[in-house]
This record gives sequence, C-alpha cells and structure tokens, in this order.
Amino acid sequence: MVELIRCADTHAGTGFLTTGDLLPVLADNGYAQVAYELLVPRTEPSWMYMLDHGATTIWEDWQGVDENGDAHESLNHYSKGAVIRFLHTHTLGLRPAPGSVAWESFEVAPVPHPSLTWARGSYAPPQGRIEVGWQADGDDIRISVTAPHSTVAKVVFPDGTTETVTDGSYRASRPWRPPGRGRRR
Repeated sequence: MVELIRCADTHAGTGFLTTGDLLPVLADNGYAQVAYELLVPRTEPSWMYMLDHGATTIWEDWQGVDENGDAHESLNHYSKGAVIRFLHTHTLGLRPAPGSVAWESFEVAPVPHPSLTWARGSYAPPQGRIEVGWQADGDDIRISVTAPHSTVAKVVFPDGTTETVTDGSYRASRPWRPPGRGRRR
C-alpha cells in the first residue's frame, strides 16, 4: 500500500469505501508518518487543497470546483470526510477500549506528528464528558485527560508507557522524540 501511495506522489486517490480506513490502517501498521504525509499536502488531490480553495465542507470529488469556480459534484459529501475518524482516534488519540460498552472504558493513545504541536477534543458518552488534550513541549509531550465518573481510561504515551485513570483529571509529561529528530541537548 505504501508503494502505491508513493507512486501517486503521496496523494490520496481513494473513494467512498477506503478513505475512512486509509490513514488508520497506515498508522496502526507502523506507517503513521505516511498517514500524515497524506493528510497535509496542499496540492490536489488532498484535503488541504479543498480548504485552500474555499471549501467549508468536504467535496465529493477531490477537485470539487473547476478553474471557473463551478462545482461538478456535491460540495457536501461524507466519503472524503471520513478522515475525521483518524483525527479523533489517532491524532487526538481518543477511542473506546476494546470490548468497552458505551465508553465505560476508553484509551487515550495519541499518534502525534512533528508538524503538529497540540491537539484537544472531547466526547460525551452516557457517563459524562471526556476531555483529552496533548501538547508537544520541546522533547516532552504533555497529555491531559478528564474521565467522567464510572469510567476507566488507559493513557498510552508515544514512548509506550501507560497509566490508568479513573474518574477525575489527569496530567503528565513523558519524553517524546518525533520521528526524524534526535533529542536536543
């Protein structure tokens, strides 16, 4: 798959059935760098191309509008917007734990990229509001989690260390060395 992506000049060319799985599958199989390389290009076909050309929704066709500004397909289409799942489950790192019912347990396992310095988000399952955030700070990453009553969170830092959080607030830092960058001295 990575070879095909590279042959396409590291641009997505996926459609309705594969767009939502593309970035998570790459990240979950050791290719997070490639997933982010697909996420951030500004030339078409790409999500940033849409934004740079005035999109406030996700277009059905990667090009969306022609050079005259005329739309030839839907300009409010879910298929390419499925990338939002990757932003929640990998960039932010928030996902239900395997086997969890109604988010009674969840994981916070961000897969950050050197081009991003922070992410923050929330979700409101039946137990109450979950809040998650992380920030890169030099050679460290700080993660904060607010877990509602009757929930358990497993926090997984990029270095592989884990912490268990029960209801309440949690904040901690761990060393983080983004790919392609050595530790600063």
